[in-house]
Amino acid sequence: MQLQPVQLPPACATSYDGWAMPPRVVSDQDEAAERTALKVTNRSLHGTEPEGSAAATLATHLLHGLDGRLAHSATVAAQIERVADLVETDWRPSARAAAWLHDVGYHPDLARTGFHPLDGARWLRDHAWPDETCRLVAWHTQSLEEALLYGFATELAAEFDPPPQLAASALAWADLTSSPNGELWDPERRLAEILDRYPPGSNVHEATRRSLPRLRAAVTQIEDLLCDGR
Repeated sequence: MQLQPVQLPPACATSYDGWAMPPRVVSDQDEAAERTALKVTNRSLHGTEPEGSAAATLATHLLHGLDGRLAHSATVAAQIERVADLVETDWRPSARAAAWLHDVGYHPDLARTGFHPLDGARWLRDHAWPDETCRLVAWHTQSLEEALLYGFATELAAEFDPPPQLAASALAWADLTSSPNGELWDPERRLAEILDRYPPGSNVHEATRRSLPRLRAAVTQIEDLLCDGR
């Protein structure tokens, strides 16, 4: 279902004119987690490219109230700031934007297929977000294995080229160091949590299990670069 254009508050209008999100019921716990994560990330947004600021605004509206996903994405964005200088220069603005937007495909009005990386990337593409941002969202955190299980690997590869390795690894590292509620976690704890939360035989569990070597390699690549002080 296409989102209906309405008049937005001035703070939102500069970022995505004409697009409104439906109201959501938010628990006190989610509200507190979102406030904490957003405070951390607001400090990191000073001096950030306009694309990153627009992404933060859009994510706030799309993810608010979705089971902690806004708090999670805010922490992913904060983590990307730690490693942005490791990313290919031309991809740094889009890495910052994708950190905020990687999970927008979970929004019920965007979830056309149920495979959130593709749903989110398609919506962003249709709303004129840069190709680099859409590619990072589409392929984030080794999404190909899940695409294969859902039957969308052909569409994924045909519509979005894979991003370069460092940008993809940085986003995967940031994603895996943020808990579902935006706490800072060790990547192994995060991987264990995903495998525990989704039952064996489910697409997410199986895709994560199959992707473990590549996910761990991405984490190692970024952490080695951080240790080297690059």
